[in-house]
Amino acid sequence: MKERFEIYDGSAEAKKAKGKSKNLSGFHPLFTASARRSIALDGLKIWLLLGFVVGMVTGVATGAGAVSVFLGLLIAAVIYFGFRDDVYKKVYGPEHDRGQLPLPEGMSWEEAVDRIRRGFANPDVEQVTDTADAMTFYSKKRGTYQLKNTADGLKLTILTKPSKRSKKEYLYAVFSSVLLSQVIAILYPEKISAEQVEEEKAAVRKLFGAHKMPLLIELAITAAFVAFAVYMLYPALYSDNARSKGVSDGYLSTFPAGATVDEVLDDFFANGKWENYEQDGVTFVHYSGECVSTQTGEKVIVGIYFKLNDDSSFEIDRMTWNGETMNLLKQNEVLSEIGDSYCKDHGIASSNALEGSLDELENALSDALADSSSSVSMAEPESETYTEDTDSNNSAQTATRSDRKVVSTNGMDTYSELSGEISVDVSHYEIGKMPENVKEYYLSYGSDFDTAWLNALYTDVYEYSGKYSNQVAWERFTEYMVFYDEVVDYNNELAPAPALYDVYYAYDPATEEEAALCVDDVIQIAEERGAEIQIW
Repeated sequence: MKERFEIYDGSAEAKKAKGKSKNLSGFHPLFTASARRSIALDGLKIWLLLGFVVGMVTGVATGAGAVSVFLGLLIAAVIYFGFRDDVYKKVYGPEHDRGQLPLPEGMSWEEAVDRIRRGFANPDVEQVTDTADAMTFYSKKRGTYQLKNTADGLKLTILTKPSKRSKKEYLYAVFSSVLLSQVIAILYPEKISAEQVEEEKAAVRKLFGAHKMPLLIELAITAAFVAFAVYMLYPALYSDNARSKGVSDGYLSTFPAGATVDEVLDDFFANGKWENYEQDGVTFVHYSGECVSTQTGEKVIVGIYFKLNDDSSFEIDRMTWNGETMNLLKQNEVLSEIGDSYCKDHGIASSNALEGSLDELENALSDALADSSSSVSMAEPESETYTEDTDSNNSAQTATRSDRKVVSTNGMDTYSELSGEISVDVSHYEIGKMPENVKEYYLSYGSDFDTAWLNALYTDVYEYSGKYSNQVAWERFTEYMVFYDEVVDYNNELAPAPALYDVYYAYDPATEEEAALCVDDVIQIAEERGAEIQIW
């Protein structure tokens, strides 16, 4: 027979009793500030100690000396914040075995339901229903919870959660603990008083408002760690060398000898930026910078795409001029101008090796243009005729859309710019708050909206899985599904890829490994439907 419920309130007596138990088995945790901190910290002692030791060793190994202690404390704080949510779910989750809570001696379930109904009050619970062996508590903000009368006593379970975000799950576990405290206070007032229940409810409201108790010391430690982490990690993670995969510190034969790629480009361009991405198993590095056209005097954005080889070498894959891919002749002219500008600014004799090959390139321009078809996911705009609708006011808009239309390498019509618009709107979309004019705008594209939506989904899920995590990519996928449903008013069988609905409803990944399998399915389905990575 399981232990009867005891109340853990953080007192000396409760701690002594807990010491004879294992993982709070047989205890119901009382949600007061002292109990909350005591339970959380108690469950993290080993991790905090480990974090401090790792910090000390790291500090000594790196020659930090006196700052090793400070580093250890920071690491311990990170571990504390990182594991605290899991501790809460473990302690407060209704699935955790806390022992047996039977009905009071001589009390039937019907009598218990009547007493609970008369004594229960919670501003966050809008409705309470009951059956022959269960009571259900409905909360629009907090979810749905069920108190069931079983052979092992009263058991509380979470039926639904308003949010699937992992960072919020522990909040629902805590709320279920408060509901159970209210039930215990009604049936066993000697165990928990009404005043203690009110403490719990007030604490929970604060917790839901801030997600964490914003103690001053916690904020101070967090701020210190963030500043320290930024100072230590930024050069390693966000330097030009890191973002360019080493290309920025490399050398090009077309540039002056001894000058790195970054030095030459930053000397010529303003607001230079590096980034990298993968496509079809190949890593590409993109540099973009601003300059002034010597012909028009207008500001121009030049993009240079480097392709990384297996032997760690790199080469220029293509270049763009305000988003338009250059032919090889134009590309070499620009590279020559960039190199000459650096030589002039630094008093170096200009090499005209490129100029000697321009005539040859000119004679072989057709071959060069054919060779440039290897550019990454960048097709030339296709001019397309359209019929002006004289009976509507959308003729100008139709022309604009026709101008945006491109044909991808697999022959599939796409709308790269429209895909970019969808990606932005998905990021800012609030469920149930899509304006009608936005719906009409997207629906006016017909099947082209489906195509652009699928390309945008595929691009974001693919990039999010590589840049962040599979769990973040899965959340992005769900946002796209909800967005699509609202655009079509839930009246479409998802024309772009019906199989995506099967994935959406079948999975609810709880770990990174599970999310990876789900994301792989999404990417595979999208690819089978012809989706392509978009650059917007």
